[in-house]
Amino acid sequence: MKKALIELYDSDALENIISLQLARYDVLVFMCFKNSDPDPKKRALISQIISSRAGIDVCFEETEEKCIEAALTAFEDISAKFSDYFCVVDLTGGDEILIAALGRFLSGYKRDNFSAHRSDVIKGTLTYMAGVPEPFADEGASPVPFRFSDIIRLYGGAVIGSWPDEFSSIMDEKRYEILRVWNAIKDISADWNKFCSISYVNGVEPDENGIISRKFSKENEIITSERVMQKLQKRGIVKTYAIDANYLRYSLHPSAKTDDLYISAGTALEMYTALAASGTGMFHECYTKVLLDCDGIIAKSGSDPTNELDVTLMYGYVPVFISCKNTEATKEFLYEIKTMADHFGGKYGMPMLVSSKPAFQPVKERAKEMHIMLIDDVQSLSLKEFRAAISKTISSASR
Repeated sequence: MKKALIELYDSDALENIISLQLARYDVLVFMCFKNSDPDPKKRALISQIISSRAGIDVCFEETEEKCIEAALTAFEDISAKFSDYFCVVDLTGGDEILIAALGRFLSGYKRDNFSAHRSDVIKGTLTYMAGVPEPFADEGASPVPFRFSDIIRLYGGAVIGSWPDEFSSIMDEKRYEILRVWNAIKDISADWNKFCSISYVNGVEPDENGIISRKFSKENEIITSERVMQKLQKRGIVKTYAIDANYLRYSLHPSAKTDDLYISAGTALEMYTALAASGTGMFHECYTKVLLDCDGIIAKSGSDPTNELDVTLMYGYVPVFISCKNTEATKEFLYEIKTMADHFGGKYGMPMLVSSKPAFQPVKERAKEMHIMLIDDVQSLSLKEFRAAISKTISSASR
């Protein structure tokens, strides 16, 4: 028998798709109130994303009024329309009126093709609640998890791009270089941040002689450059360098493929974080430098409001949003990543702040109160210790 999933539409997108990722269905029916959310534009978007990912038809059934009697009638209509299906109602999210109407619907008389369950978005489990137990024996094809980009679109945004396309594609190639750069600069974060802001003369690429040139605009940039060059030369990254009153000129060692790791100050920490997260084996997607469009409508003019996330992960069915700061953690940084996670991941989006320096205790307490995962003093952590810290923090937050 074919199976129909009946979702009580909820404003939180993850609650609308969790059951689709835990069991296989042939059609998805959203129940909602007439002339209310979702509007036609949002319905079209939801249908397109779900149909393309899950490979099933999506439809919307409305109650004429926002009351139990109208909702009860809607359930009766769905029962008649899908009489040849085994119907499963997901009680995760949804309006209380719809849930109350379902209770009356199931208690009216024996229904041998209706079941109700509740899903746990974090744990990824289904719990039988009422009606006839849902059949799982003839599942056929396995359900397909939604990707990070799908979830962002369901919350109204859009992924414009990332570097690289997916971190796992460069993890093995860049592993040594990421560690070499990070270990060179981790204990001079202030100098590193200043160094990365020094202007290039002819762009970030070396000239025909393999020389990269940067021009000083502040007096202290000479001292900063000397410190950074010594560190990079010691690690075999920089081959030669020369500093005068106005310019820094340096060449990379032939074995160094690290130019893309220090164009911006935070990249080294971002890549180190992605490397540690990928090594935990807990995440099935990992991206760095993810550029997101806020409203999902990408303007050709280039004037669209966008946000960049340093690292993003998929932990089970939930997106993780990570902000990396190569300095001390502050309350402003906490508010920033919390806002991003709420906007692009709803109430289940998991915000994390990673800082290279130790955080002050008030910031740690504020992070705990705001339900933001905080990993600080990363400069003191080996890769193994950093992996363990990520694993422990995510596991604790998801309990």
